Amino acid sequence: MAMYIFILVLLLFGVFHFDYKENRFFKKFYYFVVFVVCTLMMCLRYRVGGDSLTYEDIYNYLPNLRTLSHYMNSRNKEDFQYGYLLFVAICRNISKDYYFYQFVHGVIFNLVFFWFVYKHSNKPFTAVLLTYFFIIYFYFGYEIQREIFAICCFLLSYSAFLKNKWIIYYFFCLLAFSFHNSAVFLFVLPLLKLVKLSTKFIYISLIFSIPIIISKIAFMDLIKVLLVTEAMQKKGEAYSEIEFSALGTIFFYFARVIIFVPFLLYYAKNKIEDKKYDWLFVGIFWVAMLSQAMIGIDRFNNYLYIPFIVFLSNFLYDERYRFRSWLHRKTVNLSGYLLLFSVICLKFFTHNIEGKYYFYNVFFPYETVLDKKDTKEREDYLEEMWKTGN
Repeated sequence: MAMYIFILVLLLFGVFHFDYKENRFFKKFYYFVVFVVCTLMMCLRYRVGGDSLTYEDIYNYLPNLRTLSHYMNSRNKEDFQYGYLLFVAICRNISKDYYFYQFVHGVIFNLVFFWFVYKHSNKPFTAVLLTYFFIIYFYFGYEIQREIFAICCFLLSYSAFLKNKWIIYYFFCLLAFSFHNSAVFLFVLPLLKLVKLSTKFIYISLIFSIPIIISKIAFMDLIKVLLVTEAMQKKGEAYSEIEFSALGTIFFYFARVIIFVPFLLYYAKNKIEDKKYDWLFVGIFWVAMLSQAMIGIDRFNNYLYIPFIVFLSNFLYDERYRFRSWLHRKTVNLSGYLLLFSVICLKFFTHNIEGKYYFYNVFFPYETVLDKKDTKEREDYLEEMWKTGN
């Protein structure tokens, strides 16, 4: 916990001294220090995370460069994409130690993440703090080890996307798809630029979301047409088997859709740069609605959370946005915060098992490879989760 608290203090100081007070002296150096500390924290962790422990356990069974072709043709039971397996194979050729792979993986993610935030946010410490405080930083860096490479490809192509430089953008889309199937979302993302976000559009979308919830079976049949690979079809079948109770459906709809409506309505009425970010909010909103029918669709929003956090970090300080009152400002800001809270933090309350296995143990406490101390509570939670299929 000491490491987590230390980084939190570093970020809070950066937010106050550089973002809020707008001091420039040593800003780049301090940002670099934060980058180094965060990178070392992520790279030197020991059995911290959920899915990351699975990646660690299967690492010795994955191919090196010599066996890669054979593995792809006959043994790829996990349906991992070629780009990810190539990355693992290169790491295994250099060192068979999983923690070498983890170090390289963590450096790549942090390099792209911190570069992207500094390039696109006027308040970079605030953006990093939001990602860190709402546990999204840990989720991206620890858990979705294949998908995060696809997300990094999108972040690298972000400027090309905004400037409609499609050859560069789609090159990165193909690269992203070589790491994770979910990158198929990036191929259709430019279509959202054709949609104008308005209050009318938001209300019509909310009305449209009701039959999606009621007619799940028909909608899932439509979605399955878009699952173009065998691995995607298997994943789609697994997600389609996840069912909520009536109360669970209402709760999920409220947590993923309704809480974000105040922010959407405000932005639709008070755009500073006409339509520049409409695609972002339409994407988050529609993906959240469509995930009511198949929960797996919700992971497409993983590609949009970091751009949204960058937008939010600028929004919070931008005096061009006017509000009717102090309460109105706080309501809109809270709507944005709650969206980020619903990504991972909400699971601290909804993904505990039998009242004695707690989801927060996936990330807490922090342990380092320098000590290699197993956390019994974390191991017990994950073992129980795998047994129950949660």
